[in-house]
Amino acid sequence: MLKTALIAAAVMTVISTQALAAGDYRGDERCPLPKDWSRYSEPYNPLDHPNDYPIFYKADWPGWSCSYQREDGVIVQYGDNRTPQQQWQDLWGGSGSGDVN
Repeated sequence: MLKTALIAAAVMTVISTQALAAGDYRGDERCPLPKDWSRYSEPYNPLDHPNDYPIFYKADWPGWSCSYQREDGVIVQYGDNRTPQQQWQDLWGGSGSGDVN
């Protein structure tokens, strides 16, 4: 029973970490989503495109992001201010040594 609970906890941790890797674009009352996305790239998830380097319109524009510190000290962040190209390179581009792991 304990082994099953530990495995389930590990799986949930991996899933939640991967979800946060792409940025959270929900926003909240202190970080509302922009009404005009003309200055930002669209939300992009590099996990969805492992073999496709982004070259679409605004792929080299920064994404929207917003962060603040709650009263309990926790830092809340929404979005990702890196360009889709930077996000892809950070995840899939490797270290330049040919090793992408």
